[in-house]
Amino acid sequence: MDFETFYPALPRHKGMWPYSHIPFQWSVHVREKPDAQLHHHEFLAQDESDPRLRFLETLLEVLGTTGSIVVYNRSFEAERLKDLAGWLPGYAKQIAAVQARLWDLLPVVRANVYHPEFRGSFSIKSTLPALVPEMTYEGMEVAEGGEAGLAWETLVRGKLSPDEKTRLRAALLAYCRQDTEAMVRVHDALEQATRREEKIGHEARGAERGCWPNPGVS
Repeated sequence: MDFETFYPALPRHKGMWPYSHIPFQWSVHVREKPDAQLHHHEFLAQDESDPRLRFLETLLEVLGTTGSIVVYNRSFEAERLKDLAGWLPGYAKQIAAVQARLWDLLPVVRANVYHPEFRGSFSIKSTLPALVPEMTYEGMEVAEGGEAGLAWETLVRGKLSPDEKTRLRAALLAYCRQDTEAMVRVHDALEQATRREEKIGHEARGAERGCWPNPGVS
C-alpha cells in the first residue's frame, strides 16, 4: 500500500491547517496467498473537491479486514491514517484496525541487506533497481513523491488541454502503481535470497555431517 499527498501552505478543506497533507491517491497490490496472482487497485482524485472521504472509503473497501498491509516507511501511512481518523471520526475504529495491520518493509531491508547500488540510501527508489535490476524509476514522468504532489495540483487546478490531463493522470497512476509493485518485487527478491541461503546452509551442513565417520560402522 502506498499513499500520495499534497501539502499546501493554505488549508484547502474543513479541519485542515497549514501544510496539512491532502491524501489524493493510493495504490494497493493484493496477494491473497503466497505465489498467488497479484491484483492491483488504485484511487486518484480527479478534481479539487475534498478527496478525503472518497479516498478513505475506497481504500477500506479494498483492504478488507484481515491480512498484513505492507508499507515502506510505516510512519508516513500511519500518520496519514491518523489525520483521516481526526477528520472523519466515524471511521476511527476501522482506521485503527488498518493501522494495527501495517507491516514495514523498510527496517527489514535496512537491518539485513546492503548493496553497493544503494549508494547509502534505503529508499525504495534505490533498493528496487539494486535488487530487481529490470525495474527502475528512470525515465518516468513522475518519479518521486514531491513530483507527484505538484503533478496532481497541476492536474486539478492547472489550465490543461484534455490530452495533457490524460497524460498527467496516466503518469500519476503509473508512479503510484510502481511504488506498490516495487514493494512486492523487493519482498520477493529477499524471500528468494533467503531460500537460496537456507538451501546452501542445509547442503553445507549435510556435507559436513558426511565427513564424519558413522559411529555404527566399524
